[in-house]
Amino acid sequence: MNSKFLTAAIFAFSGFVGTANALDIQQGGQPKLKVTKMQMAIKSPATNACPAQAKLKTWVFTNKAGTVDVYIARQGGGVSGPFKVASKATGNGVFMGTYSRSLNIHQPIDAMYRASAPKQKGLSNWVPLKANCSFGLGGNGELQN
Repeated sequence: MNSKFLTAAIFAFSGFVGTANALDIQQGGQPKLKVTKMQMAIKSPATNACPAQAKLKTWVFTNKAGTVDVYIARQGGGVSGPFKVASKATGNGVFMGTYSRSLNIHQPIDAMYRASAPKQKGLSNWVPLKANCSFGLGGNGELQN
């Protein structure tokens, strides 16, 4: 056998082997569920009148189909969850799940939030939620200053 070919084949094979970790394989030879990426977005209210609604959405990308526990944290303190997000195949070998909800805004807010999946070591970007509520709606539907 050609020694250059054998050396090249061993080098190429070692590159494939080096990408996996022994701890990544579960019993039965299946890889553990891993979060590969997380993203989050918040659409703040489009109006200055409160109460108003904001929209929160989180995308969870994984290495295979499965369920991920997602938490939403506010910068400076406060965490809600877990919220179950089921990822499934979306095509081209991509697995993704989403979590979304409406947020009722009753008072001015200027805060940052992020999503996390601690068991899979996933974190999203920090995103702002802003509402100035310069107009409040009274109990009878009239505007208040």
